[in-house]
Amino acid sequence: MDMNGRLGAIVDKRIGELLELRRTLHQHPELAFEEHETAKAVSGFLTKLNIPHKTGIGKTGVVAVLEGSKPGRTVGIRADMDGLPIHEETGLPFASKIAGKMHACGHDAHTVIALGVAATLSEMRDVLPGRIKFIFQPAEETLMGALAMMKDGLLDEAPKMDVLLGYHNWPPLKAGTVGYHPENVMASADAFDVTIKGRGGHAAHPHLAVDALAAAAYFVTQVQTVVSREIAPLSPAVITIGEMHAGTARNVVAGSAELKASVRTQEAGLSEKIEAAVRRLLDGIEKGMRVEASLKWQKVAPVLRNDKAVLERVLNVARDTLGAENVVNLNQASMGSEDFAWLAEKVPTAHLRIGSKIDGLDTAIHRSNYDCHDLTIPTGVKVVARAALDLAKG
Repeated sequence: MDMNGRLGAIVDKRIGELLELRRTLHQHPELAFEEHETAKAVSGFLTKLNIPHKTGIGKTGVVAVLEGSKPGRTVGIRADMDGLPIHEETGLPFASKIAGKMHACGHDAHTVIALGVAATLSEMRDVLPGRIKFIFQPAEETLMGALAMMKDGLLDEAPKMDVLLGYHNWPPLKAGTVGYHPENVMASADAFDVTIKGRGGHAAHPHLAVDALAAAAYFVTQVQTVVSREIAPLSPAVITIGEMHAGTARNVVAGSAELKASVRTQEAGLSEKIEAAVRRLLDGIEKGMRVEASLKWQKVAPVLRNDKAVLERVLNVARDTLGAENVVNLNQASMGSEDFAWLAEKVPTAHLRIGSKIDGLDTAIHRSNYDCHDLTIPTGVKVVARAALDLAKG
């Protein structure tokens, strides 16, 4: 039996177990750094496979190492585990049992794909070179989990990874296929908070107050001119003010306002240019509207980029596994962000999209009616396992 045949037979044998595990995890979503029961399920599955692992890495992360029988490289495989604070409205028999929490991004499927790869390759140790380092990461949705695991020594402790694989299910893409971005995969993410202080007063006497809410509203409109008038039209950039809190009553001039925002870019140096522009606008608002403004800026995630050589090897394997017609060039990168990018800055990486489309369902993630096609799991297991086998050869 050839490699594809042997691997496929193992996956087919395991698929019922894997789908059931995905449904179990889906019913019990946990938010960032709360993935205690998910981590227990991962640990229990790995224990049954006799794969050594450590828990509590980056608070709730799990790291496992599967040793092969031949010399070779160390290949990392990363899966995220956390859910979202969204109330599920799918009506599925395995819908979330926890009000206000849901796997609305498919991280339950991601976790099960990595476990499926672990189960498959544990039965193929006789042909597995090197070793596979499985990374079950918490807190991707807050873009904090990868750094937490790195702080706990993920990249420093042996075995150090030579290459790294990542993936995400993709509802716009037909189930049974995989997609890829040739270079940039996802945008960088910056977050900034603005506090504006004025002087409260009676709504009937605005001249005796300094309206922080008016200054905040002016800033919200003005900051969009940074993208429309200061960034080249062909350079992707997004500034989103997601929160604004100001005022206590309809007849009171607001004495303070707080805003929270997100910035996404794909070019080096662009977020720094936007930060400088935001500071300049706030300086002007301070002078022009008699308020005090402070800015807190944080780099949340860099641009996620594929390593061309690693990606090409993965794509060759994917074409051989699924057929060339089922490996799709998605071209333009997403303006979403992934903290997997912190790892990709340190280790040569390939990141895939795994088709998860369900006909008739919205092709979007982070929605209350989100679901993932069952075919996503065996497709992901087969492609990622084959890629790991190939990359471990060196």
